[in-house]
Order: sequence, then C-alpha cells, then structure tokens
Amino acid sequence: MIRAVLAGGVLLCAGAPALADDLLERHFAALHADFDAPVAAALDAIDGTGRRLLAARAYLRSSAHLAERWSWTEAQIEACEGSPEQAHLDAAIARVRCEFEAANPGYTLFVNPAIRSLDVQIEHWNHNDSVTRAAEGMLGDVSAAVAAATFPKAGTPAGKTAFQRLLVGHEPQPKPTIAAPGLSLHGRMQAVDFQVKTGERIVAGPEVASLDESWEATGWKLKLQAAVESADVGFSGPLQDPYEPWHYDFQPEPDRAFAVAACGR
Repeated sequence: MIRAVLAGGVLLCAGAPALADDLLERHFAALHADFDAPVAAALDAIDGTGRRLLAARAYLRSSAHLAERWSWTEAQIEACEGSPEQAHLDAAIARVRCEFEAANPGYTLFVNPAIRSLDVQIEHWNHNDSVTRAAEGMLGDVSAAVAAATFPKAGTPAGKTAFQRLLVGHEPQPKPTIAAPGLSLHGRMQAVDFQVKTGERIVAGPEVASLDESWEATGWKLKLQAAVESADVGFSGPLQDPYEPWHYDFQPEPDRAFAVAACGR
C-alpha cells in the first residue's frame, strides 16, 4: 500500500523526499549548464545543494553585471600588486584616514589590504551561519515547489524558465550577511571595510553582531561617513544591503588622480 504525506503543502507519496531530491538535481543541472565556466566552477566548489541554490539565485539576479563584478583569481590578484590601480586605492584610503584623524584625535582607520579572492569567498560561504540557515530554508521551499504536479518538467524550456523564476523570486530567511562567492567587490579592489582603532585596539570592526553597539551608539558610523565625504576620493556607501556601516565601494571618476595627503596638516 502506498502511503501519502503532505510536504510543503504538496501531496506526495512515501519515498517522495528522494523523488523530490532527484527532481531538484535535474532542474539544477539544467540551470548549471547555462552558466559561464567561472560561475559553474564556483557553484561546484560550494558545499551542499542549499548553498548552491542560494548562490545561483544571486547569480541570476546579478546576471546583467556578472562579468564586471566577478572576483579576481589569485593570479590576477598577484598581477595587481604594485599596480597604479592599487596605488590609487591606497592613496584614497590615506586621504580618508587623514580626514578621520583630524576630526577624531586619538583615533585612526585601519583597512585590511588583502583582496578577498574567490577561493576565500567560497570558504566563507561554506561556513557562514546566516548562509547555512538561509540555505536550509531555501532547499526546503524549492524542493517542495518542484515536486508539485503542476511544476514544468525538468530539462524542458518551460521547466528551466520556471526554475529560474522560482530561485529569483525566493526571499531568503535570514538574509545572508555576505555576498555570494564571486560577487563581492572586495574581490577586485573595488571595496574596503574600514575599522576604527585607538592605539592597537579596534573599537569598531566589521562585525554584524556588534553593529549597534560599536557603530550606531558610538557615532562611528556618522564620523566615518563624514570623513569619506570630506575626502571626496571616490568612495560611496555605506553598504545598505546587507547593512554594513564599515563597507564602502570604491569607484573613482575615470582618470582622476590625487596625491596622498600628509596627515597633521
């Protein structure tokens, strides 16, 4: 006798979880085949179907800008060392630091100079708690949806379109606190995370858990923002989604050059 169960509002037969997994894998395989090689390789390096679905959702939603955002390889990062582009960013950071120190005696700004490679981003994605929880929820929702009798067949044009819409329309809960691997502007020298220091002690760092206490209540968010605006060297922010008062994108005007400011002027 076949036993029926209700899963995600869809009536399924006993053994349906395995069937749903198979359907999901076939839908995902059809989607995977349409991604460019670097994106497909990144998906292959991500642990777990849920995390892959969550990343694929981000890639679909950013499809118009993937090429211009995609993070550099280790070889590209090494080639950038000592480049004019790196000198430009370093000079911009120094200008912001000078403005901040002048307005906040006894405090300074620190920026991690390392570019966040794709491999590092994948490692973070595989172990971030918010990603893990969002991926678990997405996996359950998507599995139930593709198992519905009315969902188009995997491998067909209608199935591919429906699956893409399903992923794009999903709202992760909770919202991941980091960008999907390859999409972070930290991966191509176009973003920085400022940290506030006094002596050797960091008083406001890039930590979501202490955001309210370290950045909002202390006023460091507004003080950093004021320094960035006063320096006027191509930083925009702070990042709003996800909200990170320490994160600023770096997109200076083309061909605009400036010298490193001398602090204490």
